[in-house]
Amino acid sequence: MRTLPIILLPLTALLVIGCVNPSGETVPKDDYDAVVQAYEDLKASAEVTRNGYIEQAAAVDNILQELSQISGSTAVLRSDVEQGTARLNQVEVIENSIDEIKSKLDQLERLTKDNAAYKKMVSSLKSVIAEKEKEIEGLRAEIQAKDRTITEQNEKISAQHGTILLQNETITAQQANLEKAVKEQARMLFQAGADFELLGDESPTVSRRKDKAKVKSLTLEMYEKALLYYGKALETGYAEASDRIAAVKEKMATVAQ
Repeated sequence: MRTLPIILLPLTALLVIGCVNPSGETVPKDDYDAVVQAYEDLKASAEVTRNGYIEQAAAVDNILQELSQISGSTAVLRSDVEQGTARLNQVEVIENSIDEIKSKLDQLERLTKDNAAYKKMVSSLKSVIAEKEKEIEGLRAEIQAKDRTITEQNEKISAQHGTILLQNETITAQQANLEKAVKEQARMLFQAGADFELLGDESPTVSRRKDKAKVKSLTLEMYEKALLYYGKALETGYAEASDRIAAVKEKMATVAQ
């Protein structure tokens, strides 16, 4: 900051100068008061100017500190982008900070519009901010592109999961239908065995020896078929067929005697 080219004489010196002229005579009080007032006005003006410079310098220092913080946040953001962990809210925080700095620069520019040095400084800082905005915009684009890629991948994975789920449901339904069909087949095999067993049980009673041999053979054939179907039913999981197999074998042994 430049020091003001203002030299304020001590009040006592002004009093001496104001009260005594070169010939040693006392000057009028009005002239004296005018000199004192001029001194006070000059002092007040110098203080205002001095405070203004201090305030402007503090504003510039604050802007530089905030710009340094933005640079640090940008470096962290770029690292996160490279690692694939960056989020758009990080960009928004930096953009908000940039907007605040731009507002402060506009205010400083209005306050120092007649100061060439400050005007040049503000212009330089605005150029830095513009470059920073361009950099942040590029990082935002990278994050959005990666987010789109992740979204597309998730949608693809979700679609694949949906397909797999549908296939599993289809397989489950098919298995259920197959089990149902197997059970129905086993039931039908068991029923066929029961029908042949019943036919064997209902063999007619005959008196002639020749007819008895024929009926016996036919009865044993019916029981054999009953055993065949009961056996197939048992193989397909129809547990009740086991008892019927044992019962039919007993009947066959009796008929064979």
